[in-house]
Amino acid sequence: MSDWIYVAQGEDLVEGAMIAVLAAGRRLIVYRTVGGYFATDRRCTHQGADLVRGYFDQDVIECPVHQGRFSVRTGAPLSAPACFALKTYLVRLIDGAICVQIE
Repeated sequence: MSDWIYVAQGEDLVEGAMIAVLAAGRRLIVYRTVGGYFATDRRCTHQGADLVRGYFDQDVIECPVHQGRFSVRTGAPLSAPACFALKTYLVRLIDGAICVQIE
């Protein structure tokens, strides 16, 4: 069973921005790209750095410590030293609210 958890208002997140959120006890980042809203775990899979301190551009988040890069759409690692994918979560707008699906 999975639930949709409210995390922010859609208008609170401009295109090209990201926000740290807490959803059902999980620390996540929600991103807004040209293609929509996406969510991933907040910790880098390489050494656990906080990705909200990283560099976000288009649909890629870069770790602030070792510059490993990940797709925010799929969680796939895009450059070393990142080699394990980030967990991703489904995101949708419900009446203007950003909601994340937590299983």
